[in-house]
Amino acid sequence: MSHTDHKKIINKVAKKILSSHGITQKGQSRIWLDDNGWFVTVIEFQPFHGRQGTTLNIGVNFNWYEEEYFSFDIGYRQDIDFVDYDGNEDMFSEEIEKLCHLALNKILEFREKFKNLDNAKLSILNNTFTSEEIWGSYHKGTICGLTNEYAKKNEYYQKILDNNETYEWLSELKSRVNLLENNISNHNDFSKKVIEIIKKTRTLKKLKEKEIILS
Repeated sequence: MSHTDHKKIINKVAKKILSSHGITQKGQSRIWLDDNGWFVTVIEFQPFHGRQGTTLNIGVNFNWYEEEYFSFDIGYRQDIDFVDYDGNEDMFSEEIEKLCHLALNKILEFREKFKNLDNAKLSILNNTFTSEEIWGSYHKGTICGLTNEYAKKNEYYQKILDNNETYEWLSELKSRVNLLENNISNHNDFSKKVIEIIKKTRTLKKLKEKEIILS
C-alpha cells in the first residue's frame, strides 16, 4: 500500500465500526453522517496539509436552517492528537479503531441528548455557541418555539432582528426569522413551518427522504 493510501485504511475501519450503527459515508469523502431527521451528527476524519493521517471532528448539525452544507453547530474538534501514518498499516488501523470508537460513543451520546425535543431543549439552551448572540439565538429560539415557549422564542429571535451588523448572511438569517414569525399564530403552524424548512434543507444536502418527527 502506498503512503497516500492511508485514506483506504480510514474508510475500511470506519465502515466496519460505524456502518453497523446506521452511520453512512458521505460519498467518497472522509465525512460520515448519523442522520436523525431534524439533525445530523457529522464525523470528519480531518487531514492536515502536508501530513499523512487524521484528526477527528464530531458535532451536531441542525437541519432547521436552509443550507446545502454541513456545519458543526454543537461540538467540533476532539481533544486528541493528530494520528500520523508512517507506513505501518497495523499500527495506523489500531489508532483509527480508537477514533471510530470515540466517534461512536459521541454519536450515541448525541442521540440520547436529542432523542426528543425536551431533552434537546436542555442541551441547546445550556450550550454556548461559537456565535452565541446570532446563531445561538436562532437555535435557542427555534427549539423554544418547537416546545411551545413562545415568549422565549420571541426573545431569542428579537436579538437577531435587533443586530445592526451588515453582513449579507445576517440579512439572510433575519429574512428566515421573519418567515418564522409572520403569519404563524400557534405552535402547530410553527412546527409545520420548521418541518418544511428541514425537508428543503435535507434536499439541498442530498440526504435521503425521511419522516420528520418533532416531538
